[in-house]
Amino acid sequence: MYPRLFALCCVVAGLFPAPGRAAPPLSVAPLQTEFVYEAIVTIDQPVEVGATPHGQRRYIPITGGTFEGTKIRGTILPGGADWQTSRPDGVTEVDALYSMRADDGTVIIVRNGGVITAGGAYMRTAPRFEAPAGPHAWLNEAQFVGSVSGGPRPGTVIIRVFRVL
Repeated sequence: MYPRLFALCCVVAGLFPAPGRAAPPLSVAPLQTEFVYEAIVTIDQPVEVGATPHGQRRYIPITGGTFEGTKIRGTILPGGADWQTSRPDGVTEVDALYSMRADDGTVIIVRNGGVITAGGAYMRTAPRFEAPAGPHAWLNEAQFVGSVSGGPRPGTVIIRVFRVL
């Protein structure tokens, strides 16, 4: 009884086509992004963990840095790390966890995961933010993408973050 009722509700709501009818074509608009900030992050030497069942593991301590964008700026707090797994296929998975302090004193937690291809030609991430209620709560309410590249000095990387519109 309930599965039929659910299916009927879905047909009425337009979620699924009625039996014998084709679903309307989906229209997918291209994604657009909006620049959020650029960070220059200082890092320490990698710490090799070793071979694990998932691949070669290491972590890179995050020692500080700065970030600046159109709506937010501040410092990268020391104490975070970028945990990396180099897979047998040559791709490295990154999983960074660190904190930023905005100029107004708000501490924001960042979890930034992504992939780096062999040789570093492709380095993309999907950062997630945890910000307290207040002027930076908008970071909790959107999807973000990022790029990573070498920094202006040894021991630095540049992270550019964009909000998906």
